[in-house]
This record gives sequence, C-alpha cells and structure tokens, in this order.
Amino acid sequence: MSSPRLRVQFETLFEHYKGQDSGVQLEEITGILFCTRRNARIVLNKMEEEGWLEWRPAPGRGKLSQLIFKRSRSDVSEALARRYLEEGKIGQALKVLDNDSAKLAQVVESYLGVVHQEGQQVVRLPYYRPLTNLNPSIQMRRSELHIAQQIFSGLTQLDEREMLQPDLAHTWEMLNPRQWRFYIRPSVRFHNGDLLTTEMIVDCFSKLKHKRLFSHIERVDTPGHLIVDVHLNLDDYKLPLLLAESCAKIVLPEDRRAENFDLSPVGTGPYRVVQNDEKRLVLQAFDGYFGFRPLLDRVEVWVIDEAYSSMVFPSLTKPIKPEVVNYSDEVALDPGSTLLLLNRKNGLAASDDWANYFSQRLNSLNLYQQLPQDKIVELGVLPALGLKPGWYHHIRKGVATPPAYRTVTVAYHAQHPMFPTLVKGIDSLLKQDGLTVQLIKYDLTVENTEEVDIWIKPMGIATNRDDALAGWLLNYSDIEASSREQDFNYWAQVVQQWQATENAPFPAKLLGQSLVEKKQLIPMFHCWLGVSKDHCGSLQNAKCNALGWFDFGKVWVKPEPTEPAL
Repeated sequence: MSSPRLRVQFETLFEHYKGQDSGVQLEEITGILFCTRRNARIVLNKMEEEGWLEWRPAPGRGKLSQLIFKRSRSDVSEALARRYLEEGKIGQALKVLDNDSAKLAQVVESYLGVVHQEGQQVVRLPYYRPLTNLNPSIQMRRSELHIAQQIFSGLTQLDEREMLQPDLAHTWEMLNPRQWRFYIRPSVRFHNGDLLTTEMIVDCFSKLKHKRLFSHIERVDTPGHLIVDVHLNLDDYKLPLLLAESCAKIVLPEDRRAENFDLSPVGTGPYRVVQNDEKRLVLQAFDGYFGFRPLLDRVEVWVIDEAYSSMVFPSLTKPIKPEVVNYSDEVALDPGSTLLLLNRKNGLAASDDWANYFSQRLNSLNLYQQLPQDKIVELGVLPALGLKPGWYHHIRKGVATPPAYRTVTVAYHAQHPMFPTLVKGIDSLLKQDGLTVQLIKYDLTVENTEEVDIWIKPMGIATNRDDALAGWLLNYSDIEASSREQDFNYWAQVVQQWQATENAPFPAKLLGQSLVEKKQLIPMFHCWLGVSKDHCGSLQNAKCNALGWFDFGKVWVKPEPTEPAL
C-alpha cells in the first residue's frame, strides 16, 4: 500500500503543475520535492506503479521529460481512504481526506451497502462499536444478542412471527409437567466440523440450571439415541418456549473451545464467524447448516470510530445521516424501554426516602425536558410512561427533595450513542438539588457494583411477546443483584406460577407495575427501531426485529435480469 508521504508528494506535484500535463526536467522535480535525483526517480516510478501519473523521461541533458497526470488529487485521496477503510483504519482515512468528515461519509457510503464480490452477495453495515462478546452463555448486549442468534441454534426457536418452532429438536413432548422429552435432529455439525451429540446438550443444560430462569432443572439425561429428557423439580408447561432464549443456545463444551471463543465462537447456526476484531465482524453463510442455507453469502459489520459515528446513519445503502430523519410506517417503538435501575440492595435507594426521591425527580418527563431540542429527533426517543409502549404505571406523587446532601453514583455503558446525552440530563437535575454526581463508564460491568446507586440500562428484550419479560427479569436484567431479596422472590414466584399453570397468559403488566411501584426501576424512554425501505436498495425482506436489526438468514439480494422481459 502506498504511504501517506507518497500521497503528499503527489499532491505537491499536482498543485505545482495545477494538474496539467507538463514538460519538465528532473532537476525541477528534485527542487519541488526537496530530494536527490535518485530519490526523485524512485518517487516518480512508485507513483506510476500506483497509476497516479505517467513519467516519460527524455534521454540527454537539456531535454524535457513528460509528466502526465492520470489521477486528480481528490481521486488519489479517496482511493487511499478506501484502502484504509478496508483495513479498518477510519482515523487514517479521515486524515488523508484532510479531516473532512463529509468527504469521508461519501467514501463510506460508496463502500457500504450491498456489494458483489467474487460471485458472492455481501452486505456491509456500519456500527458504532466492536461486537466483542458473542458467547450466549454470559451477559450480552442487545446487538450481540442478535448476532448470537445468527451463529447459534437452540432446541427451539421463535420464527419471524414470534411463534415457537423446532430448531435442533425437530419435535418434543411433555411426559408430565415435570418431564419433557426432546427428539434431536441427526447429523448436525458445528461450524468447525464437530458432530453435535446429545452429551453436548446435556453438558449445556448442566450449566443452564445455574441461571434463575432454569433453576428448576433437576437433571438431564439421554434415555435413547437422539433423545434428551429434561427432569424438573417444579411443574413447567412453558419449558419449550423458555428454551428459545439466547442463554439456552447450544455451545461447544469448554474443552473444545478456542481461547478466543467469546470473540469468535463456534455454533451450529446459519452463519459462522470468520473475522471479529475492533474494526470488523465478518459472518459467512455456513454451507453445512441443517436448515435452509442463507441466501446472503456474507455479512460484514464495519466499526465506525466513536468520534465519527454521528456522520453515518445506520442503514444499508445510505449511511450518511440525513438532515431530517423521517420515521416511516416501517418504524416502530422497541418492545421495552431504556430505564434507570435503582440499587435497592446496598445503594442510596436502599432507603425508601431516596428511592421515592429518585422516582419523582428522575421521571421520564423531567428527563425528556433536559434533552437538547436539536437532539431529540436524532436520538429517536419518546418518554416512557411504563415498561413497554402503551403501558402506564401510576406512581404516587411525593416530595421531590433529596433526604440529604450526598454523592450519587451513576453507571452507564461507555459505548452507547444515546447514554452520554442522557447522563447530562440526570447530572443536571440532581445538581439542581445540591447533590454531587459521580459518573462511572463501563463496557460489561463495574468492578464494585455496590458503589453504584443508579444504573442506566436498555432492556434489550429480543421479541415483542409479553412473556419475553420472564427471561429478561430472571436472566438479563441485573435486577436480582440490585433488589431486596423479598421483592425479587415475589417477582420470581409470579413467573413460576405462570410456568406451572397450563395455558396461563403471562402476567406482564402485573410485573411491570410491581417493579415500578417498588421503586426498583424508572422507565425512561422508548426508542424508535426500523429499517427504512428507502435505504434497502436491492435487499429484500429486511424487516426490523425487536432488537433493531434484521434477520440475516431471511434476506436476499434481488438480481437484475440480464435480458429485458418479453
């Protein structure tokens, strides 16, 4: 790859001769570039190899050689910027474009979207941060949850209409409310070629029962070939539905995993990871997938550095953020909310007085008024009156004054496009009441969670179903670690009663109201999610899911006919 210095030397020549082909002597070039005759020849030859110019030396002293420009200064800069983009060097790409973010946005736009490469259909998507943890067995953020669904399979799954469907288990039956039998597909292989065995499923379930949602699993065995029996110590009519949760995906046993499994895991899903680093995640369609092979051959998620993330719009073919964001009919509110999780166990909110104060002072309408007006449309948020859109959780009004003058510690994800703005609003409201605010930024968790009084959390539930709250509450929400024991036991008991009752509707609103009334959390905002059809180009079936992405395995690129239709 050409060096930045070579580009600067080309620009120097281009500006000196105003881009016009010229007859020159080599001594003139040495004077312009401040180098020797030998170095001047080397530089000109390198520029010629790059295709930037043509150098025709004339034999004999006093004769003029021909300098012919084949590329403009902007052509060379943009070509070099594209090559830096291929290496993930966003900062250097911006530098060669004279730190002009508009130019870089144009280069990014031309590079992302739907492309055809070596006969394969490829989609390149921009994203604002690396996707560093793709292991469904441990805590994951919302976008990682989506990616994990493309890489892994579970015994069951929810389809695009959010209906329960077979996956690794082609069918199942309830022998009684405390014993379920699953029949496993034969000849399923992991991305590395390992054959899936029932022993691997038993190994996964032995770890799964340590999670609160599956703590009622007593044992798992294999009474016959390709049969897995799950024995429970509590009645559960909903087990197949709960096994569609991301944490129940089947993963390789630990002794068969590579050291970088969390970053580059191996599953049995429709896509396999071929690259994942700070600049790019590349997923390749798995030809050995037991289901329908994806029509899209490869998906590349390109990380746009945080400093430049505001100039690209997360779409397919038009990543430049428009001056006006128009939400079309294809855009809907996320199925949960962004919320404030109060530390009712050992933070300031362990006191009812502090919990009441936070609930009154930091309610969604107060925070919404703190947002800069020019940021509201860009952030795509609405005040949340309840845990889910359309819900209203009534809170008795109290005195919104702090019980004492203390330091309030607020923790939030360091890499999130919305949270820094929200934190400023919280900081402003609390400081108006004479409180000191300490902010903690983190990636996955905080070293000492007991020090945190308030967490800013996205719910990140994967479906629009009300019963998705069960997995969120017991597995992903961190509520157990921040709540009073008697409160959490009550919420867990509500879920268990639903599991133990056949055909019972999930008590979602009851749970939501209780979580708010107990001052465990404060719903803040609902966010707009969607994939604009104007941005999809030739990509078909790109329907937005509850996690704000589209299912890679269900989309396809509509080819152009080579001959006109008769």
